Amino acid sequence: MGEANQREYVRVETSNLISYACLDAQGTMIKQGMGKALDISQNGLMLESSCPIESEYISLVSADPDDRLVGIGGKVAYTRRSRTGTYKIGIRFTGSQEENVQFAASLIKTFHYRRKKLAAGTTTGARAPVD
Repeated sequence: MGEANQREYVRVETSNLISYACLDAQGTMIKQGMGKALDISQNGLMLESSCPIESEYISLVSADPDDRLVGIGGKVAYTRRSRTGTYKIGIRFTGSQEENVQFAASLIKTFHYRRKKLAAGTTTGARAPVD
């Protein structure tokens, strides 16, 4: 028999670039990097990174479809090395319920917007302009 899903909220698959800052207990940045959100829910996300996250606290920032920055604080639940050598980091959001939902919704909207834009470009043969 399979293991029961213990998650409070459904996870939505995504693929968003995320900038992160590792923070100490006083909120001082001790390391920063880039990763990719693999999935997201109302209260957290799975981040893939080439580096392990060893801090307890983290700040996450991404861009929405209008290239505005959206961010949220989080607490690192775990860091595991995958078979491919990358790290999977489970992060629980520490914002208010409203902030958590807004951040998750923004990432999901951005993911679908970019995927739709990419699909439209490949079916017509057109390419998006490069800035």
